[in-house]
Amino acid sequence: MNKQILENIMTEYNKKRLRAARNADIKKEKLYESIPELKDADDAIKLLSIRLSKLFLSRPDNLNEEVLKLKEEIDGLKKYKADIYTKYNLHEDYLDIEYECKKCNDTGYYDDGKKCSCLNKQIINSLYSMSNMECMLGKENFDAFDINVFSNETYKNEKLTPRQNMYYILEISEDFCSNFYDSNMNLLLYGSTGLGKTFMCNCIAKALINREISVLYQTSFSLFEIVENHKFNKQNESEENLINYNMIFECELLIIDDLGTEVSNSFTNAELFNIINERLINNKRIIISTNLSLEQLRDTYSDRITSRIFNNFVPLKFYGDDLRYKN
Repeated sequence: MNKQILENIMTEYNKKRLRAARNADIKKEKLYESIPELKDADDAIKLLSIRLSKLFLSRPDNLNEEVLKLKEEIDGLKKYKADIYTKYNLHEDYLDIEYECKKCNDTGYYDDGKKCSCLNKQIINSLYSMSNMECMLGKENFDAFDINVFSNETYKNEKLTPRQNMYYILEISEDFCSNFYDSNMNLLLYGSTGLGKTFMCNCIAKALINREISVLYQTSFSLFEIVENHKFNKQNESEENLINYNMIFECELLIIDDLGTEVSNSFTNAELFNIINERLINNKRIIISTNLSLEQLRDTYSDRITSRIFNNFVPLKFYGDDLRYKN
């Protein structure tokens, strides 16, 4: 998971705790105004507690006797407070700080150091939001994947039917998710439009985000727009663009969809190589989806780019009838 994401979430937890403590202070001030004797009792308990601490430091000859005397006074004041609470129908935890999450007191962690369920939820929500896929992942995921939409008839000169081929692609994709941290696999999804490449990217993204793995999805056009704004418009660059630019290199999985639809020139070629090469060096996963064939990729991009792709990516060919037209 991206370190910055967790830091941002923990900052929000700190703000929650400060708000809760402030609200508790305001509540106490109002209660003291309406019931002054309660404030007097609390002030007296504080003073006695200070005296008790000083006794342990000074350790007089009659320490035990003095300690017992002070504790009896404190117990008497506590009983007096309890009677006030009863008189005004107040619950004993009336002035306790009210945290949003009672299980972790808005720290994000249980006492044993494990992440609270509320923190897991916050992480996943943040990852969905930052992935740039939030609206799609609810309906495009492995649970919604229907192998039966793919034809089981032979297709042109392919050895496998489209359905058999999708079983193979599905197996590779699920293995990519299951062994995400244990392999250096990257995926190249290629083939004509309307064959399920973007859907499969979304399936993978959903499965990984639910495991708190940071994913960034960008179309090829948007990807280079982000890079261009960062490189040539730094003075006016938005915070969102800067976050997206950093995520291109820092997220655990980068999905580049529709590679080949961008304007191809020396700038985009250089930046594409830089992105792929930098992520490969840092052992960060990439998925590339394109409508181009392997031959067209070789003709469109530099040898440096295609060499990185062909040597470091598992090619998954999509073929068959256009499912959008079919539907």
